[in-house]
Amino acid sequence: MVEEWVVLGPHEYLLEKADLEKLEEKVYELIKKEGRLPLSKIWRTLPCHLWELDTVLKRLRDKGLVIEEQ
Repeated sequence: MVEEWVVLGPHEYLLEKADLEKLEEKVYELIKKEGRLPLSKIWRTLPCHLWELDTVLKRLRDKGLVIEEQ
């Protein structure tokens, strides 16, 4: 027997879009406080879409405020 899942909708906090300026400040402060962080930990810490976090990290990188490595 195959179970079928029913999608109820998105998580409530994902219905809203983050203010990228404020999110950028939160991400920068988190990185300053914690040091090295994987993307997944930053994402789990802040209520935002993954694309918003990606955009903010690119903005911070372009400003020379963060560096990334694989």
